[in-house]
Amino acid sequence: MEARPELWKAWGIVTAAAALCLPCAAAEAGKPPVCAGCHREIWETYRKTGMGRSFYRPTPEAMVEDFNRKNTYYHQPSDSYFTMLKRDGQYFQRRHQLDAAGRQINVMEKRIDYIMGSGNHARAYLHRTAANTLIELPLGWYAEKGGYWAMNPGYDRPDHEGFRRPITYDCMFCHNAYPRIPAGHERPFAASVYAGPIPEGIDCQRCHGPGSRHVRLAGTAGAQRAAIRAAIVNPARLSAERQMEICMACHLETTSYPLPNALLRYERGPFSYQPGEPLGGFILNFDHAPGAGREDKFEIVNAAYRLRKSACFQKSGGKMLCTTCHNPHDVPRGEAAERHYEAVCRRCHAAAFDGLAAAGRHTRESACADCHMPKRRTEDVVHVAVTDHLIQRRKPQGDLLAERPERHETGANAYRGPVALYYPETLPPTAENELYLAVELVKQGSNLAAGIGRLTALLEKHAPRRAEFYFELAEALVRN
Repeated sequence: MEARPELWKAWGIVTAAAALCLPCAAAEAGKPPVCAGCHREIWETYRKTGMGRSFYRPTPEAMVEDFNRKNTYYHQPSDSYFTMLKRDGQYFQRRHQLDAAGRQINVMEKRIDYIMGSGNHARAYLHRTAANTLIELPLGWYAEKGGYWAMNPGYDRPDHEGFRRPITYDCMFCHNAYPRIPAGHERPFAASVYAGPIPEGIDCQRCHGPGSRHVRLAGTAGAQRAAIRAAIVNPARLSAERQMEICMACHLETTSYPLPNALLRYERGPFSYQPGEPLGGFILNFDHAPGAGREDKFEIVNAAYRLRKSACFQKSGGKMLCTTCHNPHDVPRGEAAERHYEAVCRRCHAAAFDGLAAAGRHTRESACADCHMPKRRTEDVVHVAVTDHLIQRRKPQGDLLAERPERHETGANAYRGPVALYYPETLPPTAENELYLAVELVKQGSNLAAGIGRLTALLEKHAPRRAEFYFELAEALVRN
């Protein structure tokens, strides 16, 4: 949905022009349907999951929204009318306003070229421009209440971005398979441009790594089974830490509000992460410092963040992973899902549950997640309620699904205070890492007072060759 702000400055710098051309995992990507040749059963279930349906073209088969009758929405803060249209086999989003005489003015209409989001919770509509950039259209669709139209996150305000919000590489990284990008656009601060056809849906290679060599060996007479297996990443054979990091690459966001929540290492291309490599070599994650009053924040991409706070996770000795509960290839639904997750909990808690129930201290009902991992409305995407992955002894008080207004950060309410390294939990004391830890203080203005002095001193001390560190200081001085 909404891009992280630290990657929005597409036009702000030319000093990184000397950066090396970086490898992109998409360059070696094989087409996912090839995988189905040997792994048909897995492919058929995976393509029905939320990840398998994360990004796609609008087709009659894919559409669950009503583009014919219940297809209008009035946005009072911007005094704008939106209409969702189907015309000549194509889909469009149209906006207009009315003048004093009731005539339509300020009309804007864009074709919907792609949909981002499975529809399990929400869908956003994208338009591909003549320059091969993608823009997010203002009106989205939400699955609650049987489905309804409402503004996309960040748009419920009078001065919203309209038809100008770019879909950056940062958005695409977690919502789709790796796309092809033009040479030079893998560099920091480059515009997010997409070359050729855009993949449709998160593919096998996002978790298993580039598959071309694996496919070639599998089709080679006499190839050894061990060599075929070694040519692809099987996450189950990785350490617990590396397994978690594959999920955390997309399901760990400490906050979507300006902090920054993460910094992509400048020497890394936006799609260069490879499953099995240390995540900290690709991206650094940051959080509000302890004691800042933001400890119980609950946001849309908090699953791994909240899970890591859980006693179950912390006391498991590395045995509890995302895949302890979730099969990424197949998602149970309805009663089957309840039975599945209950069985996972009972692997560790059966004796305690049975004892408490026998003593009358716990009901015989065993829908564990309803109380210990309840659904909650998120703070940043207010039309969506998702499972809280903080496993708690007692259900939090209050109406966890109560509707809430969208919160907009301003100079008056934005966070100003210390920023802490979140993941990796520690970094080797290198010059580069010292510089990143200073950049995170100033990147989005959270701690300019301490950060400007620290970054200035470190630039004088280390004299790094990468221009981005100097650019961040210049940005901070302007912001200050």
